[in-house]
Order: sequence, then C-alpha cells, then structure tokens
Amino acid sequence: QALRTLTEAWLELRQVAPPSAPVVVRAEVLRAGRPGLLDIVADVGGRLAHLVVGLRGVADEQHFLRAGDEAALGLLDDETGLAVCTDALRDAELAPLLLATVRTVEPRPGPVAVLRDDDDAALIDCGDRGDLMVFPWVQDRPRPDVDVMVALDEAGFNHVAAPLVRWVWEGRDLGVVQEPLADRSGGWALALTSLRDFYASGGAPEDAGGDFGAEARALGTMTARMHLALDRAFLRHPEPVAEWVDEAEDAIAAADSSLLDAPGVSDLVKWLRDADGRLPVIRTHGDFTLGRTARTDQGWVVCDCAPGGVLAGATAPGRRTPLADVADLLYSMHRASAVVAAERDPTGRQGLASLGQAWEARNRRAFMTGYLGTAGIGGLVGPARDLVRRLVSFLELARSVREP
Repeated sequence: QALRTLTEAWLELRQVAPPSAPVVVRAEVLRAGRPGLLDIVADVGGRLAHLVVGLRGVADEQHFLRAGDEAALGLLDDETGLAVCTDALRDAELAPLLLATVRTVEPRPGPVAVLRDDDDAALIDCGDRGDLMVFPWVQDRPRPDVDVMVALDEAGFNHVAAPLVRWVWEGRDLGVVQEPLADRSGGWALALTSLRDFYASGGAPEDAGGDFGAEARALGTMTARMHLALDRAFLRHPEPVAEWVDEAEDAIAAADSSLLDAPGVSDLVKWLRDADGRLPVIRTHGDFTLGRTARTDQGWVVCDCAPGGVLAGATAPGRRTPLADVADLLYSMHRASAVVAAERDPTGRQGLASLGQAWEARNRRAFMTGYLGTAGIGGLVGPARDLVRRLVSFLELARSVREP
C-alpha cells in the first residue's frame, strides 16, 4: 500500500490521471540507508510507470534541481526508520547518487543540471561523471533508440556519447548512463543563433558573424559517418527507388494532395520513376533533425538517437534510404529559418524570405558537400549526384507534411 501511494503521488506530479489503482510489479532497493534509493515499476492501466524514489532522513535539507520544483512524494517507514520520499531525478543530491549507483562507482560532488524532463525521458547532466537518462514509462521490449546508440558505439562511430551502462530489467530498458559531453551546444540552438545574426546584419550569409557554413559541412560529414556505421551494424539490402517514390507520394497525397500539383512536382516524380534504379536501404536514425544533434569541443555528435529507426506511423524499426535522414535534416534547416523569421518579423513586412532562402541555400550546399564527400557514402546513396539531389528534394517534400 505504501509503495502504491508513492506511485500515485509521482503520477500526480507528472499530471497523469491513472484509469485504475497502480499495481507495483517491481520494487528494488538500489541503495539502502539515508540517503537511499528505491526503484519502482508499476502497472498503470496497462502501461509500466518507472519511478526512482529518493529516501531522506526527516531532518535532512532538500535541494531540488530546479527552483520551485515539487518533488515530495510522501513518507515511508522501512528498516532504517521513517524516510521523506522524493522524486530522485528532481533532487540535486540524489540524481547524481543514482548515476553513481547505476554505474557502481563511488559518488563524488560536481555540477548537475536537468537537460530534459518529459514523458519519454529524463536526462540529467552530471558533468564529467556522465549523463543519466531514465525512462519514466517502460516499454515491453528493448528501446530502439538505445539499440541504435549501442550499435553505433559498437560499430566504432565516435560521434555519439558512448553508453557506459545500459540499465535493464527483464529485457526492458529502465535507463542508460552515457559518457559526458563537454561544452555541448544544441544544433537547433546554433542554427537559430546563426539566423538571428544573419537577419540582423543582412548581406551575404557567409559574411554574418554567426555563419553556419563550416558547421553545416562538418555536420554533413558526421551524418554520412553515422549512416556508414548503421550500415555496418544492421546491414543493407537493395530496393527499387520507385518504391520509395510511391511511399513518399502516398504520404504527401494523404496529407495535402495539392502539393503534388505544385509546379515541377509531377515532372520530378516521373523522372524519379523513370530512373528505374535500385539502391540500399538501411536502418536509419528515423527522424534526424538539428534538435537531435549537438556541437561539442570534439565536434558534432548525435545527442538523441530516438526514434531509433522507427519510422512515422510504425511501432517497430524499419528500413529506408539514408537520404531520408538527409531530407529530415535539410527540412529542419528550413524550419529554423522560418522560426527565426517569424520571431523577428511576425507580420512578414520586412521581407526576410529572400534572406532565409540565401541562408538555407548556403548551408544545404555545405551539408551536402560534407555528406557526399565522405569516403564510402557513394556505396549507400549511389554515384549519380543528380538522382541524389532529386530524391532528397522529393523526400523533403514528404517530410514537410509530417509534424515538426
């Protein structure tokens, strides 16, 4: 009953209304005493909720990670005595203690910050001790994004924070500890900064203080290396290009068929079908946007492997051309341009569209130069650059009809 009460309090903190009373299916003491850690998995209406409860002495001072955060869950009487229970992932002392416990190393002091806290994952940056990711809802199988993270690391791809510990229970992922990323800056944030500088200064994008060109090229190289590593990890097989065109066309037609009537689109579709080629498909990232990347002092990295190759509308990983990831990234650049233009000129009277197009054109070229210039990538995307360019264009149109 006490553990169920703690689970109900945790659900209330996350603003989840359970359809029925939670049923605790796992309760493991990760660290006894005070401070202590208790790991709970509970069935909540057919979903498995996962919470890590911090146990503190009743006189202990609490320090939460974010000002005003509410993390109290209640009281628990165990063999050590009465404990004040908190959500450990919101506690500045207990979150890094959990990382040390999962890693089976001695805890040590250092900075700690919340990078993310949503229904999919909580991500805690513990400085040079590593990053701790914990999943609040447990899937009934290994998580595809963690599978991809591990596969990339094992394939020798050094542009991902290596998983140090994969925390599992009965084949289900509870969390993962990754090596630290020093001085990271999100790819989305860097693009927005570049665009703000450019819109403020005008002129040519390469002359702006925050020119993104060199970064875009390096990002293209990193993306190609990711695809080559995924090819080594999951292996390729060939498919007719016409099948990709059919799938993309169906997706566009289902969302907004008028896009297929835009000037040049029907000719593009016909050209791609007439190309009559076969190219490899692999397990790709699946939704490769600027927001899934970060720039560190060691270069670009993939900081978010979700959805792990699970394609839109699917529940299990699939295969597609790696150029679909490329189209995702290029569409993300377009979105960044539009977001900053709307931020700077909500009425559209300043005519920033031409500046945005110039920024996009420069950085698309730089990205594709880095991508296609990477040794070995021609074996995955084919040697015909005109086919690559047209395929990416059509796949980007298909990406545009999905949610951002």
